[in-house]
Amino acid sequence: MTSNTISWDSIRDEVLADPEVKAEYEALEPEFQFARRVIALRKASGLNQRDFAELVGIQQPQLARIESGKQVPKFETLAKLASGAGYAVEICFVPTKGKRRQKVQPLTIPAKDLGSIPVNEID
Repeated sequence: MTSNTISWDSIRDEVLADPEVKAEYEALEPEFQFARRVIALRKASGLNQRDFAELVGIQQPQLARIESGKQVPKFETLAKLASGAGYAVEICFVPTKGKRRQKVQPLTIPAKDLGSIPVNEID
């Protein structure tokens, strides 16, 4: 590394030193976790973005937005992504920190059925 090079880590550390920026950054973490899981799903299929998007019936730019965390997919798109990689969708509810709750069983919906279930019928 030359003396004129600035590392990403140093820039990130400097920006995140501001408590407001850090709070906003941390608030986005669930979206980035979701994006990382979509990337893992696609990689499990062994396909690049273009080929996976074609397989599931969406445009490659839309898949890129989902994988970057800029777009959260609708249930129908989520079903297409899962189905294309050979997965079902499982919805889990977990208690918040410090709260003791009765365990709620996860809801597993085969990907082929997810797009056809109206949201108000999932209970």
